[in-house]
Amino acid sequence: MFGEIFDWLTTPCPAEARKLGYLREAIAIKARHRRHRQAWQPHLDRTKALIERSMAAAAKRRRAVVLGSGPLLDVPVASLARTFEAVDLIDLVHPKAARHIAAAHANVTLRTEDISGVSVSLAAMPKDLAQAPQLGSPPMLSEDTDFVVSVNLLSQLPDIPAQWLGAKTALIKPARKAFARRLVRCHLDWLLRLDALVCLVTDVERRYVERDGTELPAWDSLQGVTLPPATDIWTWDVAPAGETHPDLAVRMTVHGFADFAAAAQRGSAARGIGN
Repeated sequence: MFGEIFDWLTTPCPAEARKLGYLREAIAIKARHRRHRQAWQPHLDRTKALIERSMAAAAKRRRAVVLGSGPLLDVPVASLARTFEAVDLIDLVHPKAARHIAAAHANVTLRTEDISGVSVSLAAMPKDLAQAPQLGSPPMLSEDTDFVVSVNLLSQLPDIPAQWLGAKTALIKPARKAFARRLVRCHLDWLLRLDALVCLVTDVERRYVERDGTELPAWDSLQGVTLPPATDIWTWDVAPAGETHPDLAVRMTVHGFADFAAAAQRGSAARGIGN
């Protein structure tokens, strides 16, 4: 508890990140990882391995950008720093441990930016708001960007904004869900427009698991947005029974794409054949 209070007081972040709850969530992730390190490790290892395999295929190796870098638990920073001339780590909150890791590499830069582009407008909204705010712009990437990773970020993008809208405004639930879906869709559309090799890792569904291992029906974690067939699929036991539910564990299905644009093209072609 004292460590979490210390992190709250000493972690640099924008005012809106504190107000909306991004800093609180970053501290909570650190605590959850500490409690469930062993259960999380296979997922973290699979994520890092996919990123390393993907970046090996980059035609040029000038700049790599990591979106949703956070505590860097799932990011092979040293490999990226060795492979690319420059590495940008983008997130709203960079925990102390991440800052230490980044500081060990002269070509790694921390960029404190909101990937969803909505935090400033959300923090300034009036309580009687009845219409969802306009989506902001994603981070600006320099022309020498050759490799981009969206790492365990996509499903998280709408979580805090949707919760804030529900708790602080008069916006009705269908409008909040539509806003959340737009956040997911816009991130994917932006990734597909980039002139760079894009690696995408995200959970796509979540389910409760009973103590005997029985899996209950899954629910979608991407707001109804469908991804193309993934090159890699694995499960992540994110929370044991007692963490978020007294009797049920939480398991996620994670999809990984070493080349998201290529996967999207294959998916479009396959749909075309069936029409």
